[in-house]
Amino acid sequence: VYRRRFSLPAFRYKPLSSPLENPPVGTDVDDSAWEIIQPKSYWGTWKTDFVLRTTFQVPGDLRGDNPISLYLPLGESGDFSHPETLAYVDGEPYAAADRHHHEIELPKRWLDGKTYTLALHGWTGLGGWESFDPDTKLYMRECAVVQIDPPTREFISAARVALDVAAQLKDDDPVKGRLYNALDAAFKVLDTRDPLGTPLFYDSVPAALAALRVGIEAAGEPMDVDIIGVGHAHIDVAWLWTLGQTMRKTGRTFSTQLRLMEQFPDYTFSQSQPQLYQYAEQNYPDLFEQIKARVREGRWEPMGGTWVEPDCNAIGAESLARQFMLGRGYFRKHFGDADTPVLWLPDTFGYSWALPQLIKQAGMSYFITHKMSWNQYNQMPYQFLWWQGLDGTRVLTHFLTTPTGSEYLPHSTTYNGLASAAEIFGTWRNFRQKETHNELITAYGYGDGGGGPTREMLENIQALAHHPGAPRVRTG
Repeated sequence: VYRRRFSLPAFRYKPLSSPLENPPVGTDVDDSAWEIIQPKSYWGTWKTDFVLRTTFQVPGDLRGDNPISLYLPLGESGDFSHPETLAYVDGEPYAAADRHHHEIELPKRWLDGKTYTLALHGWTGLGGWESFDPDTKLYMRECAVVQIDPPTREFISAARVALDVAAQLKDDDPVKGRLYNALDAAFKVLDTRDPLGTPLFYDSVPAALAALRVGIEAAGEPMDVDIIGVGHAHIDVAWLWTLGQTMRKTGRTFSTQLRLMEQFPDYTFSQSQPQLYQYAEQNYPDLFEQIKARVREGRWEPMGGTWVEPDCNAIGAESLARQFMLGRGYFRKHFGDADTPVLWLPDTFGYSWALPQLIKQAGMSYFITHKMSWNQYNQMPYQFLWWQGLDGTRVLTHFLTTPTGSEYLPHSTTYNGLASAAEIFGTWRNFRQKETHNELITAYGYGDGGGGPTREMLENIQALAHHPGAPRVRTG
């Protein structure tokens, strides 16, 4: 995919005292005495806030019609999306680089050959969380300015999804053999013989991509099933990190999704918890204004209704009522009537019998969760149902069906899907009321620690839109 690359100068590194310390990200910072982190070396310690600084420029012979990106493989923490950083270009917060998002596409205004300051304000992470080893460090790979080859990226995406779909089909399904034939025909066209960097490979990609598309289109029809992919970023406000860290996670996650919206015009993103929006409003006002613009367009969906996603057993009635009052009030103040009528609690344990009444009194209509699936033996018999509360109020309820494949919880489902073919098929297979409904949702994106959907997930959604043998998928 990276047709050409130019390595960035080595980073200069400074640990910070906390996530709330004002980060030195401007162009006037003297970082000459900071520690230098060379490529292919180890750096940092766990649970450390930091700033990395370097510069970049886009050479004139690299500029053209193909996209140009920063490639930032900073290391592997072994948990969530850590290490995670917010990238500032000449002091402007722009996008995140983390364990799952290594690429930041550059806008044309930075492709002028000038030198720009790149500052990464972030957190190293938990060091594997359960397998924590205080002596392990992150490994800095070679960071670079890279030129993307779009046909190669499209070919890889189409081939990956076709192969994944074929793996889900039975051997006697004719679509399976046709997909393998399509892949075989495409790779025969692809020229992989020359190891010396000539244009032969790239010259062969468009024909190989065309052959693959023809073969996929001729392989058959999609299933008569629709899966709505809901891209979101579940961020635990208080769990394995401080509230200060949660504040920073909003800037990292939200900026990533704003940039993906620019690259994928059909992509819509859903985000719950007004508390997170308030953190963004207070700490990243420019990003918050960009969010408001996307909400007005209908591409960014404020959802959930409650101030945070609360544990509904541990708190009292007054707190539960105020969750709705404060949450919906904040959404209306900043976004008008744009929030959804869905109480979205995918990661909450415990559901008060009073919730149906509160949902309706808050002006909402629906409830979505899935945590009942986290049971080794007992399973809910239905995933679409009317939930009737203690006063007789009924709310239409749905339990997510996207599988996780947990060894200890064989029936468990997830709200942090990867939008893979296996998950899309599993979303339908897990559904027990196929005779009544053929449209479901899958929630995808890296969550808990933030990050949200990735480019690869969105490519999968696009490729599965009308793929032979698979459920039809669309973003929504």
